[in-house]
Amino acid sequence: MSCAGSTVVFHESIENRMTLYIDDNLMTGIIATPFREGWIESDLDVQIVPNLTADRVDKGDVALISVAEAASLVDTHFIDPAIAVAGGNTPESAISAIVMRTPVRPDGVEETPIRMIDTTPTAELLIRALLRPYFGITGAGFVYDSTDPAAAEAQVVVLDGPRGLTDADHGYQEDLAKAWYVLTGTPVVYAVAVVGIHADGGEKEIAALKEALALGQERRRDVRRILAGDDDSVDRDRLAAMTNGLRYELDATDVCSASNLLSRGTWGTSWRRQLPAVK
Repeated sequence: MSCAGSTVVFHESIENRMTLYIDDNLMTGIIATPFREGWIESDLDVQIVPNLTADRVDKGDVALISVAEAASLVDTHFIDPAIAVAGGNTPESAISAIVMRTPVRPDGVEETPIRMIDTTPTAELLIRALLRPYFGITGAGFVYDSTDPAAAEAQVVVLDGPRGLTDADHGYQEDLAKAWYVLTGTPVVYAVAVVGIHADGGEKEIAALKEALALGQERRRDVRRILAGDDDSVDRDRLAAMTNGLRYELDATDVCSASNLLSRGTWGTSWRRQLPAVK
C-alpha cells in the first residue's frame, strides 16, 4: 500500500540546509500525498518518512510529526498551530483507522498481552491511555513481533493504517479515537508541525505544508484512492468519513488533548510527557 515503504527524498540533503520532514502515514495522507506523487513543486528539501522519529529532526528543521515524537523535541522546537492533523470534534466525526480487536466484548477480557500490528506512535499512546481506564483491561506486555510466543496468546490486537479500515473476521472492534473522545470529550491529535529554533521561523516550510494541504483537499478522491491502494478489503466509505472529519489546525482544546494523551499514554515508554511550546 502507498502508506508504507521507504523514505521518499525530493532533494538531496545539503549541509546546513533546512529540511521539511513529513511523517508518512494514513492520517497525514492529505498533506503527504501531493509531495509524494509530484503534484506540488518546491525548492525546499522535503523528505517524507514512514514512522518519522525525533532523532532525525535537527534544530534547523521543520517537521509534521506525531505528538509522541514531538515531545522529544521540547528543547529544540516549538509547535506552529497553523498546520496539524487532528480528529473530528464531534462524536460522529471522531473516526480513525486505529482500532482494537478482541475475540469477546472488551469487558470480558481481564489480562492479556497486547499485540501491536503496524502501529504508529499515536496508536501506542491511545491504547496505553485507554487500556485500563476505559476498557478495564490489564496489559501483560506489548508484543510487536509475530514470532514472539505471546503474540498467539494476545486477546487484544491493535491495528493501524489501512488495515484498521478493514472489517474484523470475528469478535469485536473498537475505534480508539472514538473511545478517547468518549473518555475525554476531546479529539485525538495525530500530528503537529514543529519548527526548530534555528529554522528562521519556518515560514516557507509551513506555507509549503499549507499548499500541499489545499491541493490534497482539492484532489481528495485521488488521495483516498492512493491511500487505499489495491486492497479491496479497505472500507472506502469509512476512509472517506475519516478524512472528511479531520481538521488541520490546532486550537486550545487540541493542545489540551495532546498534553493529556502524553500524560496518560506514555507509561512504560521512553517518550516524554511535555509538548513543545506553542507559538
